[in-house]
Amino acid sequence: MEMKRAEIMNDIKKVQVISANITKGGVGKTTIIYNSAYFLTMLKLKKVLIADFDFQMNLTNRFIPVSQRKDLIKPENDVLNFFKNDTIPEPILVDNNLWLIPGNPKLEELLDDVKNGKQRNYLLQWYYSNMEKLSEQYDYILFDTHNDHNMITDNILAVSDKVIAIADVDGDSMSMLADEVNHINKLKKLIVNPITGESFVNTKVVKIGNKIIADAAKNPDTSTANVDHRNFVKAFNQMMEVDDSFLGYFWERGPLAKAKTENKSMFHLKNDARYNKKNNIEFYQKSEELFEKIFSS
Repeated sequence: MEMKRAEIMNDIKKVQVISANITKGGVGKTTIIYNSAYFLTMLKLKKVLIADFDFQMNLTNRFIPVSQRKDLIKPENDVLNFFKNDTIPEPILVDNNLWLIPGNPKLEELLDDVKNGKQRNYLLQWYYSNMEKLSEQYDYILFDTHNDHNMITDNILAVSDKVIAIADVDGDSMSMLADEVNHINKLKKLIVNPITGESFVNTKVVKIGNKIIADAAKNPDTSTANVDHRNFVKAFNQMMEVDDSFLGYFWERGPLAKAKTENKSMFHLKNDARYNKKNNIEFYQKSEELFEKIFSS
C-alpha cells in the first residue's frame, strides 16, 4: 500500500515550502517574499531557495538587474527547465545561504501546454522525486506566483505547506482572502492519489494585510488616517479574534519603499543609519513579529 503524504513527510527532515498568492496585483506579494527570504537567512540563519514563477519577473529583478541577466542567468538556471525533458533548474547563489531559480517571461507561453495535460503536475513530481535531496540542501523553499489561479499557480499552491494570502486596503480584499481558501480546498479534492484517494495537497492558508497606514494600525478608533485604512484595521482585528489564520498586517512605511528601490531587504536597512531613525524602530519591531508569526504558525 502506498504511503500517505504525511507518512512520507515524517520519514525525513522536511524542507518547508511557502508561497504567496492572491488574485490581485499590487498587494506587495513579491516584496513580502523577498523580505521573507532575508528574515529567514539573516535572522534565523536558514538556507533558503526561492523560485520566481511570476511572468513579470519582479523577484528576479530584485537580485539580478535586467542589464545583467544575459551574463548571470544561463539557460539551465531558470524556471523553464521544469518543462524540459525532466530537467531540474540549477539555482544561482545570490547571497549568503540564499539561492534563486530565476523567472522567465516565456513561462506564460507554456500555459496552454500545461492546461492540456503536458507536465500538468510537474511541480508535484519534481518535489516528491527530489524531496530528500531538497531537504538536505535547504530549510525553506519560497515561491513567488503570478496573481491568478492558472494551472502553474495551482501546482505551486498544491505543493506548498503554507500559502500567504495578502490583502491590501481595497473593497474586495477580504473576500479575496476567502476565495483563496476556497480555491485551495477545491485543489485538495482534485489532486489526489488515484489508488488511495489521499489528497496530495496539505496546504494551510495564513492571511495578512499590507500597506496599512501606521497610525491607523496603531489607533484605528482615534486616527486621522484615511477611513478605508481605519475600517480595514478594525475588520482585520475582528477576524484575528475569531480566526487564528489572520495573523496581522504590515505597515506602510518608508523603509519598505526604499527596500524595493535599493534592492535591499528591510533587515539590511534596519542596520543602515539612514533608515534606522526613531520613528522607524516600532515599524521594524512589528514587521519582525509578523514574520515570526508567518513562519511559526
